[in-house]
Amino acid sequence: MVIVIAVLWYGFQFIFVALFSTWTQSPHIVSNPALIDDFIDGSTAAAVRWNLAAFAIYTAILMFMVRRLHRIGLRDLIGAIRPAWRQFWHVSLYLSPLFAFLVLPSAFAPDAVQQFSVITWLTLLPAILPLLLVQISAEELVFRGYLQGHLAALCKHPIIWIGAPSFLFGLVHFDPTAPAYSAWAHVAWATCLGLVCADLTARSGTLGPALAVHFVNNIGALVILAADDWLYGAALFVWPTYGLAWEPFIPYEALMLFTVWLTARLALSR
Repeated sequence: MVIVIAVLWYGFQFIFVALFSTWTQSPHIVSNPALIDDFIDGSTAAAVRWNLAAFAIYTAILMFMVRRLHRIGLRDLIGAIRPAWRQFWHVSLYLSPLFAFLVLPSAFAPDAVQQFSVITWLTLLPAILPLLLVQISAEELVFRGYLQGHLAALCKHPIIWIGAPSFLFGLVHFDPTAPAYSAWAHVAWATCLGLVCADLTARSGTLGPALAVHFVNNIGALVILAADDWLYGAALFVWPTYGLAWEPFIPYEALMLFTVWLTARLALSR
């Protein structure tokens, strides 16, 4: 497991840096260096697409390593495909109206800015949504499918096989450029999201519910209403942060995650 995680971490950096360096040296980028900032910030729809597509590198490395070292494949990480697919759609069906109720009122607040007409935004979705699925699938396969599954086989205590992958999931969301209190608050939020996904995975036996939670959550945060600090280029509405930390929203985010968890549990019980 240590070898797989190390190869994932350093392999992604090596491949991504190589591709990024090649791209930045292309004549199109040399003549228009502002595109580099657009990519880093995710401030355009094209930049969002490329940022999301980069997560396919994680999936490719993971599948190569687990086949070589563990002799397992994609089905072993996801669980039974038919139940996973059914659970994904069932949980998504329950969560969609909840996220609409929680997110849409903020989208129509006076501070929110509409980036696109609805028609233009709809034309972006056929490219954005599959790539969003690529992004959330990579994270769920690594942290729930691989880490949680293997730690559960090694240790019976859920603090280890639920807590450790969730905390690592939170750590990868650490932003070293942000103030420490803001960066660690985001780690705490991502860890809680990881705990929700880990619990649903343990209860369902597949990645279907965790993928649904992650997918619907990211649609709300990146496609419908995005903060203007990162990956907001494809969102219909943008929420200006004015350079401020998001700590005042932590109680709201915590209550939202708790509600999402209960709703997903309810969906699994039906």
